[in-house]
Amino acid sequence: MGLRALLRSTTDLTLGTIIMALSGLLFWLFAARLYPPDEIGTASALVSFMNLVFALSTLGLNIGLVRFHRIYGKGAAGTTVTAMVLLSTGFTTAYVLMNPGKVFERPGLIVGAYLLGLFGALYNALGFISIPLCRTEVYVKMSTLYGLRVVFLPIFRGLKASGMILATSLGLAIASALGLTEFREQVSFTIDVEFIKESLALSLSNYLGSIVNVLPLYLMPTIVLVELGKARTGYYYIGFTIGNLMMTPIVALSTILIRDGEKALFRKSLALVLSYWVLAVVGIFWLGKPILEIFGGDYLAALPMLKMIALGLGPFGLVYIGISGLTVKGAAGRILAINLVRGLSFLILGYFLLTRQGITGIGVAWALAHLLAALLLDPKTF
Repeated sequence: MGLRALLRSTTDLTLGTIIMALSGLLFWLFAARLYPPDEIGTASALVSFMNLVFALSTLGLNIGLVRFHRIYGKGAAGTTVTAMVLLSTGFTTAYVLMNPGKVFERPGLIVGAYLLGLFGALYNALGFISIPLCRTEVYVKMSTLYGLRVVFLPIFRGLKASGMILATSLGLAIASALGLTEFREQVSFTIDVEFIKESLALSLSNYLGSIVNVLPLYLMPTIVLVELGKARTGYYYIGFTIGNLMMTPIVALSTILIRDGEKALFRKSLALVLSYWVLAVVGIFWLGKPILEIFGGDYLAALPMLKMIALGLGPFGLVYIGISGLTVKGAAGRILAINLVRGLSFLILGYFLLTRQGITGIGVAWALAHLLAALLLDPKTF
């Protein structure tokens, strides 16, 4: 695969993720104007947990699908879809039964949770399938259709928190319908045991490490809420959402590299990441203030944190590209060690610095966590 094709796939994944992130930001901004705060809290808690469910439901098969689709073909795609749907349903059931914080006081929320689990699993699995098929433009279309969830918000306003969940589920359902149409020859509800074995051997350490990294991201809003209050939690959310948008091209590039595994591309990709890092830092230091002012003057409190995230994009890019190289080599032990270091150090340093520097400390912790993790990379990858 040449650099041009690499950039095309990376651009598609980046664009699709950015579209999804921006529509998500609009979704919650509109929801805050249509629904009372307690209903927003209920819905966001449920959606937040379901995002964790989707991460858990991959079981690392998403990496195996990208790497081994050329060998197992339809069996790999069908197994990924089947496993994610079944696991998502199982985790959702466990969540409903535990009912933390008495989220499921209304039957509509229980139904909404299962709809969200089903269509969310399909949406994510179909997005993964687009990568080895070199059909990432479909993911862009799916992300655009998912954005229709914003349109449904006023329609279901009377259903309160259930309405927000139903709007999200409908957006996912429409997007998944397109994916199922485009990839109908690939999707079948089957289990390929050999694919699972080979995938887990390759990606189990990535999976465990990614869970370690996901947990702090989902725990941090709660920690901010407890330590600093609701307002600071809002500033943190907006600031880190913008930060996540900056990370998107790097994550997309690293995913494409796993598919092809050519060493020459890793060196070129490193140069791309370093160039992007410089542009991102200049952009945030120059435009960070007017961007945050769009949400309101109070959100400028997140600017120092956002600047730290921009400064940390270099180590972040090194870590992501390096992990892709280690994945291709099958260096499971080192991948796990890197993910454990960056996940745990972010959580520990984040809590420590949060109490001293506020949300700015979270940005510092994020940058330091990836700097520490970068020290464990294999230089031969580049």
